[in-house]
Amino acid sequence: MPPIKLCALVVAIVLPRIVAAQGSAAVDESFVRGRAAYSPAMTQSLLKKVEAYCASADKSARHKVTAAVAAWQKRHADLLLENMRVRSELLDEVNAPAAKAELDNMLNKQVPHQVETDYKKLIPQDASKGWASKAFVCGVNAGMIEQGQFDLSQLDPQVSDYLRKRISQPGSNGVATP
Repeated sequence: MPPIKLCALVVAIVLPRIVAAQGSAAVDESFVRGRAAYSPAMTQSLLKKVEAYCASADKSARHKVTAAVAAWQKRHADLLLENMRVRSELLDEVNAPAAKAELDNMLNKQVPHQVETDYKKLIPQDASKGWASKAFVCGVNAGMIEQGQFDLSQLDPQVSDYLRKRISQPGSNGVATP
């Protein structure tokens, strides 16, 4: 199961307790809202792990990954800020101890575990067996980041649209506030 769908499933269990809305549209929005609480930050964590791995690669590979991650962060700066805001709102809304424990488990245990699992897919175990293979792996990952394969609009367009809609609401001045 893709990482976003796995974590979304956990949020789908918690959010019905948080959102007392009726109807499928409200449930669908609460599902997307739940993913918006972790999806951008989860991707950023994954990219930062790749960047850390590539920090000891040769200079050209290291700089290419660092530049790609920095460009990704710049493209997603407003989404990351809104992501923190959504996460904070959800944590504030959870009153029941069981629901709070489930949300905490998802955000602080399952998401980091999924980041680690995805990282192992991006950085094969044998990739550290020499400068050339490490540089190759870093170059491939930098290329994927540069091509937008980790952009939220590609990974989870619903969440991207949801966050952009929140940011563009009247009174937001187009800037998310954490």
